[in-house]
Amino acid sequence: MVALSNSRRQRGSWLISCSALMMVAALGTGWLLWQAVTLSSLTVVEARVNEVKPLLSAWRLGIILLVATLWPWVRDAVYRNVQTPPSRAESNHLRWRVVGWLLVIELLIGQNLFGQLVQILGGTS
Repeated sequence: MVALSNSRRQRGSWLISCSALMMVAALGTGWLLWQAVTLSSLTVVEARVNEVKPLLSAWRLGIILLVATLWPWVRDAVYRNVQTPPSRAESNHLRWRVVGWLLVIELLIGQNLFGQLVQILGGTS
């Protein structure tokens, strides 16, 4: 009975933590939208976005780093009650595949690598 109540308590705290995180994200998004509305022209908005781009890039790379770093801990937490979890080698292989794809997505979308290549190739022709 103790294990059951402990499991419920952990799920409850996890739900509260996720809810709090989503609340902070929603408030941050709302604040950003409010700032965008109060700005007077598109050039000011573009300047603000350009100011924040390095910070957002660092934020995304930090999240990718957290995924890579915390993977073993999360794996152990997720597979704690599973009778036949995947091996550590399989888990590590999956971890680096996920991190690799996240980096590829960051380079292509977040850093606009494809657009920069098109601009460079288009500018030399």
